[in-house]
Amino acid sequence: MCGIAGIIYRKSELYKNLGIDLLQLIQPLETRGPDSCGVGIYSNSVPHNIKLLLFAAEQAAWEEVKSWLHSQARVIKFDVIGSGRRIILDTSNKTLDLAEFKQHLATQFPQIHLMSIGQLLEIYKEVGTAENLFQRYQLKGFAGSHGIGHTRMATESVVDTYHSHPFTSAPDLCLVHNGQISNYYKLRFSLEKKGIAFETDNDSEAIAHYIRYQLLQGFSLEQALQNLLNDIDGTYTFLVATPDKIALVRDKFAAKPAAIYETPEMIAIASEYRCFLNLPHYNPNAKISEPDAGEIKIWSTTNKPSPHLELV
Repeated sequence: MCGIAGIIYRKSELYKNLGIDLLQLIQPLETRGPDSCGVGIYSNSVPHNIKLLLFAAEQAAWEEVKSWLHSQARVIKFDVIGSGRRIILDTSNKTLDLAEFKQHLATQFPQIHLMSIGQLLEIYKEVGTAENLFQRYQLKGFAGSHGIGHTRMATESVVDTYHSHPFTSAPDLCLVHNGQISNYYKLRFSLEKKGIAFETDNDSEAIAHYIRYQLLQGFSLEQALQNLLNDIDGTYTFLVATPDKIALVRDKFAAKPAAIYETPEMIAIASEYRCFLNLPHYNPNAKISEPDAGEIKIWSTTNKPSPHLELV
């Protein structure tokens, strides 16, 4: 049992509230998942640049990492944040092969984990409480258009940062998931036959890779999710975030909970209704609903998405 949550704003003047709103929405869900917490948040775009979030569970040679990054592109920022680094690379004058870049990073610095990559997305996750995560990474004041979060109770894989949610499989794409995929090994094997490499044994990672693969085949997000509903077995709800959208998917049995809070200003999604009461600007007149079995719902931000990076 885990908790999932998401927020997407309809009015840009509310972007400044994302950090605190997401924290307040997630905290009640710690009763569903006390092991770890994570968020994927979409902030100001860095056009022509790439944003990286790197994490190290042990001592890392960060100066060597920085030197290597300089050989790939101009390093604009290399900020210490928690036990990792938040990096912005200037790629305006140099074409960067992201697939090759990620492979070289993993080979040369195996102790370093790439949390997220893109022009908007930043993923922060670790073992522990939501409050600790938000304090450690100074997320309460984080501004952005939308974001998703997760509290985890591990049932089938290791309790550590790497197995925590959100999972990402492509630039500016991430996912949080509650439930179990009963045909996980079949799904994983079919993706591995297509050349997709896995980093964990968490079934949520397979969902993220499946969505990426479908998008690469030219399917829209909605069609990719419909294909996923047809191809996976189990009981689940999950949220997918892209540069300008959040999507909610519920299994065909409606076995896993989800609730939706909707006002003219924002949409909030959570595993439990009571989370909405925790929102700082809770509106008692909000429309509250629940997705049907097998339903896919997609919401978009009002701003135009930045030119997104290749789905490597």
